[in-house]
Amino acid sequence: MDTHALQELIACINRVHETDDVGLTFAEEMTRPLSDAWQSWDDADTEASQVLGVFLFYRYLAAHDRTDMLMAIRTLTPCLLYADIALPPDVLPFLADYGVCEAERLREDARSSPDPARAERAAFAWQRIVMATEDGHPQREERERSLRRARRLLAARRGDTAYLDQAVAAARAGLVPQGRRDRLATCHELLLALEERYEATGNADDHEAALRCAEELAVYAHTSARDAIGCSLLFSFGEKLFQRYLRDPNTTDLRRAIGFLRDSVEFPGPHLPTRLLVLSRALSIWSAAARDPGIVTEAIARAEQAEELVPRNHQDYPLIKWQIASLYFGRYRTTRSGDDLDRAAAAILEATLCLTRELQITALQSDIAFAQYERTEDSEHLFTVLALRKRVLRKLPEDDDLSRADALYSLSQAQVHWYRRTGSLGDLDNAVDNGRAALDLVAATDARRRPDFLCGLGKVHMTRFALRGERDALPEAIDRFREAVADAPDRYLPLALLAAALGYRYDLTRDITDLDESIAAGERALGLAPAPQRAGILLDLSGARRLRFGGTGDATDLDHARAAIAEALALPALSARYRMRISLEQTELASLSTVNTAERLSAFEAAVELLSEVGLSSPYHEDREFMLSVHAGLGAKAADAAVAANRPDRALELLEKARGILADTAPTPGWRGNRATTARHLCRNATRGPIVTVSAIETGGLALLVTPSGVHPVALPGLRLHKARARHKALEEALASGACEDVLDVLTWLWHTAARPVLEALKATGWQGARLWWCPVGVMSLFPLHAAGDGHDGVMDRAVSSYLPTVRALPAERRRPASPGRALVVAMSRTSGQASLPGAASEANSLSRLLSATVLHNEQATREAVLTALPSTRIIHFACHAQADTREPTRSRLFLHDQPLTPRDLPFGLDADLAYLSACATSDVMFLGADEAMHITGAFHLAGFRHVIGTHWRIDDLAAADIADHFYTVIAAHGPDHAAQALHTATAELRRAHPDRPDLWASHLHVGP
Repeated sequence: MDTHALQELIACINRVHETDDVGLTFAEEMTRPLSDAWQSWDDADTEASQVLGVFLFYRYLAAHDRTDMLMAIRTLTPCLLYADIALPPDVLPFLADYGVCEAERLREDARSSPDPARAERAAFAWQRIVMATEDGHPQREERERSLRRARRLLAARRGDTAYLDQAVAAARAGLVPQGRRDRLATCHELLLALEERYEATGNADDHEAALRCAEELAVYAHTSARDAIGCSLLFSFGEKLFQRYLRDPNTTDLRRAIGFLRDSVEFPGPHLPTRLLVLSRALSIWSAAARDPGIVTEAIARAEQAEELVPRNHQDYPLIKWQIASLYFGRYRTTRSGDDLDRAAAAILEATLCLTRELQITALQSDIAFAQYERTEDSEHLFTVLALRKRVLRKLPEDDDLSRADALYSLSQAQVHWYRRTGSLGDLDNAVDNGRAALDLVAATDARRRPDFLCGLGKVHMTRFALRGERDALPEAIDRFREAVADAPDRYLPLALLAAALGYRYDLTRDITDLDESIAAGERALGLAPAPQRAGILLDLSGARRLRFGGTGDATDLDHARAAIAEALALPALSARYRMRISLEQTELASLSTVNTAERLSAFEAAVELLSEVGLSSPYHEDREFMLSVHAGLGAKAADAAVAANRPDRALELLEKARGILADTAPTPGWRGNRATTARHLCRNATRGPIVTVSAIETGGLALLVTPSGVHPVALPGLRLHKARARHKALEEALASGACEDVLDVLTWLWHTAARPVLEALKATGWQGARLWWCPVGVMSLFPLHAAGDGHDGVMDRAVSSYLPTVRALPAERRRPASPGRALVVAMSRTSGQASLPGAASEANSLSRLLSATVLHNEQATREAVLTALPSTRIIHFACHAQADTREPTRSRLFLHDQPLTPRDLPFGLDADLAYLSACATSDVMFLGADEAMHITGAFHLAGFRHVIGTHWRIDDLAAADIADHFYTVIAAHGPDHAAQALHTATAELRRAHPDRPDLWASHLHVGP
């Protein structure tokens, strides 16, 4: 556990003891230590568990929040069962109730092992349970019996079975011959003695002898009334048959066991829940062999019936919940029903509360969480998976090869998904190592694990190839998939993965034999796949056949591809993500014919409609960013399809609908309309000047000129996506090395390829210059379009430029001019771990002089101080370092004195005039997520600042101060609504002074009206 957090909790507990004020646990300064302690808690550390649990229990006493009580029980139960530690007397009864199940699991674990240490642990746990159970508790006698059984087991493990031997010998001596009146009673006594010795020693002969006794008693019970005694005898025999099946599988034993167990649950009583649980377990095993969904349904019904009969503190309750979770999760793997998965997740969560150290439950919880992640892509589930799987691996015995192999395989799969989310190369490398280690631990004859492990390792290599471009990884992936197919030729997954990998190789080699083999493998996989798995295979087959049609011209492939999509569409309960993939494949099929422009547009319209459903399916912002980034560029492609269909108005509508989705989840007064706004309404935004969208796809670029007279498309054939990406990379490298000539070269390319054609087209519409709003899309958001030029002519020579995140984001005109209002300067000339910014003080002095601004300088500029001041501030100026997070833009940050300020920290609904971010890279975004443009500059605009000044890249500190001084001189004289003109004038003067230094004058941009 975090040492500092632990010491903070201890100090608070001591203060509670001194003052008797449990409310101290809710002090604001305890929030962070509690969070850190909980995150780093390990139940093996009983002393730390004691501290955390007592703190949580005191919180419960202060507010009576059940969550605090459950967390206290979760942390203190290991202290009761595994350590001789003093615990608060008031919580002991609760711990005893929640600990009985784990104590019984310890006894069962000891029964299966000759190690006396395990029996000693079980006896200690039951001793502590009895100590914590109050006199008069309804379960007191039963727990004392469990303690005696645990002690006899311990004695047996230490070689002392005298008591048990004597009991069996006496029972055998007392057994009367068949036909005598006391035969059943003496047979039952022998049964009990044999059961007790079998529990302690595990001797199979005792079990067989007990089974024979139980069978004799069950035969009698079958001919008698179904009363409590009769059902008890039927259960005893059914349970022993089931136990023998588990020891030595024989379907006859299993069938007979189920029959007797079914009969045993006909009479109600205190033991009915246990009987129902055993019956459910037997049915679940039988269902796997019989492949009969009706048996699974009965198994679930029996377990849920048992759940209804027991309170939460019953020792079987967590076992019942565990069984319910296993059954629903097993059925989910077949049905892919979200309801089954949700029920499994809810059940396993309750089971883990009482079985704190049961690794099988932890492993199941991890598997369920991973399935939840695969279904929803919520990163919280994936984070849970990683933590649980690492915990299982850490606690498994080194010599338990199969369990370690399962854990390593599971961890590998989680790590590769985590890499896809975070880009952490270490996680991908660890995924490879763990996948290989798992494979090394299983025998070549392990038909259950080996194909799965081969597929898992192959998928890791596929990720290395697809996302890191490691070409050597693709042959490794194909080899692993071929091995898996050879090991399991009747399973669909290895074939489906092999088909996908061969499709990747065709993209590299254009060897038609790879495509032929890919299609053949996909067809075989389709023939083996259950209905819930067919959608993905059908989509891959359609793509492969489409590619082969492009290579051979064989129309049969095109017909088969369309048939595959039609079959996929007919599948029931398709998720939004699959419907999205189908729509995108339909666009590809339609693009093969120039006469199908309407069909292609229709497919894109369907995909855009699904975008918000796919992107907003998670409640977590970072998940939404990720899921939307997967489909970045969709709006640009849809707009291109609409223009090809001669519908430029629809092009603008689709482009708007595909962008700003995250912004629309937090609407502010600055946002007009919504994603469904028509082109006619959007064109009304252009009354003060044209708005120009600029996008790039592989076939070329497109600009949409939004004017009061309508939407005018401009083709930009030289603006291909791969070229734009290459130019942006060149820009980054030039800025990093100080190669200003290369920066000028990029600006010249930008002028000739995009900006000049746009300005010439605007001129043809009658535009006279002056104001212009750029609304770049995707990779084009990374370029300073306002600074494009060739040294003789350029955008800055013809217009005052501003930017908008979306066309609908242009705020309405003010009814009256804005006044400067209250101004605040945040000046960080010194920042820990960053270079000093001497110009920050100069900027602060300038604003203090021109606008009478309040200044938060260095130590004063805390995150809390800034957030507190924001609602009453009309103008705010940041002179500080910033860092753009190119993978998760909302984690980009402005560096303050204590904690950074991120876009997600900003309050929405502000009514402010101007935010000036004189910091490095406040408008930088990653191409994958650039359709949303949720950088720091955009976030301030979204929060309610009418005008925002940001930068594409870090500029010289003194040059930044000069621009700010010139800018605020204009603002002081004319007000914030002159922000665009003020910035244009300031940067234009710097360009005149230093025409060969675009790194100084091309970075600043204005967002707003």
